[in-house]
Amino acid sequence: MSVASPESVVVSAATPSPRFVPASIGRPGRVQVAQILDPNFCVLDHAAERVVAIEDVSHRGTPDCVQVPTMTDDLYSAFELYSQLYSDPTANDPRLRVAAVTVTDGSREAYLTPDMTDETADELIAFAMRMKEMARVARLAIATAA
Repeated sequence: MSVASPESVVVSAATPSPRFVPASIGRPGRVQVAQILDPNFCVLDHAAERVVAIEDVSHRGTPDCVQVPTMTDDLYSAFELYSQLYSDPTANDPRLRVAAVTVTDGSREAYLTPDMTDETADELIAFAMRMKEMARVARLAIATAA
């Protein structure tokens, strides 16, 4: 199982304020560069990643991932879960306009408020502790069977 270090996704209180960055807006052959306000967590290159309209601009932070391996397949993980900071300044839901956290397994994306993120993280920590107990019991069973 691989997990990015917490330091790779933490935005500290000393992080600079949002900044203006160039963004490529328009259809091929009719692209204009506009200056947009980019949140401090955004890692997208808005100049290189053209969108058709200004309302199509969204912001994403550095993604994090956890993989669940399986002993029956050495090449692939059985599951992957991704999370990252997200903002859509023109979203219909005002909670998405400033900052939210997304969690996805690649097929569906969940949008979490900061409180929902804390609650989910606490549940995942508790789940991980129960998994560690299962590993302990499995080790004892294997040792007893040997």
